[in-house]
Amino acid sequence: MAFSSSAFNPFVDGEDRRHAIRAARKDFVQGVMAWRMWLSLGIQDVRIRYKRTYLGPLWITASMAGTFIAMGMLFSAVLKNDVRIYLPYLAAGMVAWGFLTSVVSDGPGAFVSAQHIINALRLPFPVYVLRCIVRNGIVFLHNFAAAWAAYFILGGSLKPAFLLLLLTMPLLFASAFFVGLILAILGARFRDLGPSAGVVMQLLFFMTPIMWRPEDIPDASKWWVTINPVHHLLEVIRAPMLGGWPQALSLEIACGFTAALGILSFGLFCAYRHRISYWL
Repeated sequence: MAFSSSAFNPFVDGEDRRHAIRAARKDFVQGVMAWRMWLSLGIQDVRIRYKRTYLGPLWITASMAGTFIAMGMLFSAVLKNDVRIYLPYLAAGMVAWGFLTSVVSDGPGAFVSAQHIINALRLPFPVYVLRCIVRNGIVFLHNFAAAWAAYFILGGSLKPAFLLLLLTMPLLFASAFFVGLILAILGARFRDLGPSAGVVMQLLFFMTPIMWRPEDIPDASKWWVTINPVHHLLEVIRAPMLGGWPQALSLEIACGFTAALGILSFGLFCAYRHRISYWL
């Protein structure tokens, strides 16, 4: 059964609207402030996933390192790029993209997988999404270290641009949280969202400069790179990782994209927060 018209306008009058917004805002703030809870849950998920393994999440890092080394050697030859420049570029892009992909993959099931807890306990809904962010963020940080190691091994050096990561890294995590919340709400209602989101991410992977660079394609085709907000979000992470400064346009679009996601996620949360438990 799809959304009804009343679902898109669930408030009877202004007082009900204000009450729903206050309740959603309170739940949202309480969820973010309960950092010990979602941090512990996310760490526990990683420990359970890699229980009795010698390397733990480093297995994913080893797999990622092997992938970008092999692909870097291959595509640098195919695209006739210097491997010392192309491989760190590919590694940085794949690490940031892998984090976003894992959040999009886990996001639709954030509430569904925790339905027994949601039905038994009254916890703020953002806790379950932040748990997903922590779980995937730990893997991201491991992979981030591997990509940075590749940069230094191939001749990179410390540069002032690295400090920009102190600002752009929280931007990436904020975007991931807002995307995860949107997908968690919609995924609780539409169970086909998970597979369809995976298909979209596969298509977007090939349309985003990760394996290739914008300068590798003709100027006439660069417009769809410019309007791709995911490219700019990746670029504000990748450029500082490689010791460079991202373009002002990338910073502006990344910030605007994150703000738009935040507004959309909070709007959906206000409108449908009271229905999530009934959808599970």
